[in-house]
Amino acid sequence: MNKRLVVAFVVLLCFMLLLSAAEEVPYRAASPEELGGLETAFAAWQTNNPESTGLALLDLFTPQVDSAFITADGQYAVLWLALVDENGRRLATEPGLVLAEMMEQGWKIRPLSDPATNSLAAGLPQGMLPVEALPAHLGAENAQAITPQALGGYYLPYVAGTSHRLEGSIAHFQDYPALGYPSCPIETCHYAYDFTDSGHFPLVASHAGTVVASRDSCPDGGTTCTNYILLHDSNGVYQIYLHLANNTIPDNLTANTSVLRGQYLGDTDDTGYSTSEHVHFMVTSSIWYGAGDYPWGYSVDIRFADVAINNGMPRTCYEIALFPIYDGATACLGNVNDPVNPNNDWYVSGNVGAYPPTGAISRPAAGAVVAPGSNPLMDVTVTASDDVRVKAVRLLAKINSQWTEIGPLVTQPFSPGTYDWDVDLCAVGPLNGALEVALKVWDHEGNVRAPLSARTIQVEHACPPPTSTLTLGQIYNSSALELNWTVTTAGVPLASFELQYRNEANPVWTSANTLSFGASARSTRFVGNGGSSYGFRLRALDINGQPEAWPAGDLPEVVVALPTCVPDAYEPDDTPTQAFPLSYQVSQMRNLCGTGDPDWFKLSVADPGYTNVAVSSLGGLASVSLSVYQGAGGPLIATTHSPSLGTGVNLLFGASQAGDYYVRVDPWPANLSGTDARYQLVASPVSALFLPFIRR
Repeated sequence: MNKRLVVAFVVLLCFMLLLSAAEEVPYRAASPEELGGLETAFAAWQTNNPESTGLALLDLFTPQVDSAFITADGQYAVLWLALVDENGRRLATEPGLVLAEMMEQGWKIRPLSDPATNSLAAGLPQGMLPVEALPAHLGAENAQAITPQALGGYYLPYVAGTSHRLEGSIAHFQDYPALGYPSCPIETCHYAYDFTDSGHFPLVASHAGTVVASRDSCPDGGTTCTNYILLHDSNGVYQIYLHLANNTIPDNLTANTSVLRGQYLGDTDDTGYSTSEHVHFMVTSSIWYGAGDYPWGYSVDIRFADVAINNGMPRTCYEIALFPIYDGATACLGNVNDPVNPNNDWYVSGNVGAYPPTGAISRPAAGAVVAPGSNPLMDVTVTASDDVRVKAVRLLAKINSQWTEIGPLVTQPFSPGTYDWDVDLCAVGPLNGALEVALKVWDHEGNVRAPLSARTIQVEHACPPPTSTLTLGQIYNSSALELNWTVTTAGVPLASFELQYRNEANPVWTSANTLSFGASARSTRFVGNGGSSYGFRLRALDINGQPEAWPAGDLPEVVVALPTCVPDAYEPDDTPTQAFPLSYQVSQMRNLCGTGDPDWFKLSVADPGYTNVAVSSLGGLASVSLSVYQGAGGPLIATTHSPSLGTGVNLLFGASQAGDYYVRVDPWPANLSGTDARYQLVASPVSALFLPFIRR
């Protein structure tokens, strides 16, 4: 026969076989149009079904059609029902189920609890009903007796320290026809547990065992194929983990492979008979496989060693609130009066991972000096490894005797097994001196190892020094002026400021001409010699003693020429013989002109008593020193001075006898002068009142 004819015949035969196989598919997923019709029929049945009224669960959850499958002849459909809570969140669990039959008037909904539905269900193509929904005796010829007492030594199927939400346990087998429940009979899933989260999460073995079988080839989210792993453990029972994610079961977990408790098994998904991502976990006394080719069995009572309530039996708050009490379990983790609160039912695992990650720091080396100068970035290089994969690494530092995470969380390696990044030490705090650092590593399963590879390094001023800016403030027609400044820090608190000044006639900076100020100061007043020019520069110091650099080029930041002065009209009044006569309550106004220029006043006192001499500043930051003498050239009887530049002063003195008293006014400080450095002086008699002192 001609070769081309042979090839054509083979191709035609294959095409006919494919057509024949396509015709033999017993059921299919509903099209979008068919799904819409089924949803409408189900909604109408819900409204008209009297059994749906008075069901407490309907107060918390609303059923929605999740998926639907129709027989090849279009006569029957299986509807998967998901429950949505009042927060709009879909429960991640096994769906409820109802059947639909095509009648002349359209789809008719038939709950599985209806005895008439049993014959319809029995006639459906194999695999159209998931193995969970089948009566327990079907396919259970090899079922062993259920273990008579609870088995201990099991842990939540995720890593210690991580938490995930219990979505359901005894809810699986509750009789709620209007919601399509039970999703599986009590005989098989009395002790089944669904755990979920917002996305995939890693699973680890609840108990040590041996791999019997597994599959992870089903696509994520696929409804017709279930990924799973099955373990046989030392109690003679089987651990079933259903709905795993595609291609996440480690390649080395082949049949007969031993698995430790806490060893990674794969990630969760919602493959197969599932409404959303979760793991269906249960321990069974035996196993069998349904048409979906995944294991099932009679669940046995196990207790989780890391569940503190109900003697190791987790329950959801809505189960405790709405359902009968089983096995004496009366508690949940959360508020039973608010049963669908999203904060309820989060169970923290104590299942210590079998293979935690490890790692070591390459840089910085022990004893290394880091962050010298003004660069706060420290280069960090580490190696890290894990049996599955490293999820993240981060540097630790011991701050106040506590290990603290610093710098970024690094999730991408620089090269296989090696991570390289920079840590801003200044962002950690005002570090200076010895610092202990270590490594923290997370793996895919959620295991955490820390501190690893601890060592002590030396930090030289992790933060750059502060920076300040000096500006000239208010200018007066005097030898006094104001200086202001601003400052910026990099995170280290300030300690002080140093202000240096120099006479520009001899421009040399000296420590003798240095003024110190506290950390809160932002201005000062300065008095120089009239007619001279002065330069000023400022630097800030932080609490680690790190100084700001002086301005470049040894130059001043501010230069000011101070004016000379014009004396007032009462000069000369520089000696007692030139003193101006004072009268009580008559004010006198003068200026301070000339370095150390004194002004003398004479007050004639007729009667012994007390007198107050008040001086107030009228401008130019005038401030004075006051002295009172008894008689010309007589003894000093009282003296004081202004508390600060630009402030007045009062001096109270007692005249023991009648006579002339002389008041001397000097600039304070002595070099304060200026045409506008003006003051006002008033003398007033005072009646002194002395209160008796009573001693008990």
